[in-house]
Amino acid sequence: METIYETLCTSIREIGTTYRDAGVQCTAFGTSYLGRTIPGIRLGEGSHRLLYLGGMTADIRSSALLLRFVRDYAEAVRGGMRVAGIDISYLQHTRSITVVPLLNVDGAVLRCDGADEKNPLLPRLLTMTGAEVPQRSTDGNPFADWVCNGRGVDLRCNFDADFTSAMTAARGIGGAGFPGMHPESEPECAAAAKYLRGAAATDLVLVFGDGADEDVGQSGCIAWCGTDHRTRSLAQILARDIDGRGYETDSRVCCGSIGSWYRGLHAGPLLNITLPDTRMQDSGTDSTDTADADDRREYMHALLSDACSAPGDALAHASLVLQYGKLRKMLFHGAVL
Repeated sequence: METIYETLCTSIREIGTTYRDAGVQCTAFGTSYLGRTIPGIRLGEGSHRLLYLGGMTADIRSSALLLRFVRDYAEAVRGGMRVAGIDISYLQHTRSITVVPLLNVDGAVLRCDGADEKNPLLPRLLTMTGAEVPQRSTDGNPFADWVCNGRGVDLRCNFDADFTSAMTAARGIGGAGFPGMHPESEPECAAAAKYLRGAAATDLVLVFGDGADEDVGQSGCIAWCGTDHRTRSLAQILARDIDGRGYETDSRVCCGSIGSWYRGLHAGPLLNITLPDTRMQDSGTDSTDTADADDRREYMHALLSDACSAPGDALAHASLVLQYGKLRKMLFHGAVL
């Protein structure tokens, strides 16, 4: 059976082929630690740049939701429709949106498929004993809760923002919060930083995360760094779009985070969108630790296929129905604010 990475690449190729006439362009955003191409999708041809970044912690649900957005965007362009009250033609000609459904492709293979035969560090990863390192769980996959990349680095902490403190707080390689040996040591983060340092400024960055281990309820939340008026206003508006809540992270420890690093680089807003954990609501699929490994794996592969289903098809998984129903307006609305 193909890996989750192969399923993702197949889904993106299908979208690119199907919607070539709608201006969907498949691109290579960067390369992972293990040499896998990190796929990206470009929408529109405008001068205002936006980046929608998913899967930093190897979560597949954010990838599926972003692919669903790409498909809906392309369908709207093809049909000349308005989405959430927005003229799609205006959006297409004034905005260039880069969508990266899954930044942490190596970590996703571990989290979904278990042992990654391409990873030479696999024996070391399997023997890690740090407090946050996943041990062999009841579903048979020792990496079922993995959030790091293929080298055991948490990509959320690998940026140049008070990196010394990030190193001090780290619990060990492979654990949540381990920042790596130096800022942008991981090619995945280096690719994101290179894009954001580009000659043209990025008007808005949305980073999507998995709320499975956070108490965020069912409505999600939006966090932002920076006190400038536009960032604050954007966060509050988009939080209302998803019936969620927003909070400022200036008073919180953001060592090594992309948000804190970006705040020092550019005045434009970066917002972290935390997805609520709604996996338990999927009928017929229990993705908790008591689930069978094959069921969990099938579930994650199905999310990607479901997100790319034919126009008019209803989303089969309850988690996607709930989350995309809230995020759809925000994804389109945020592009024009």
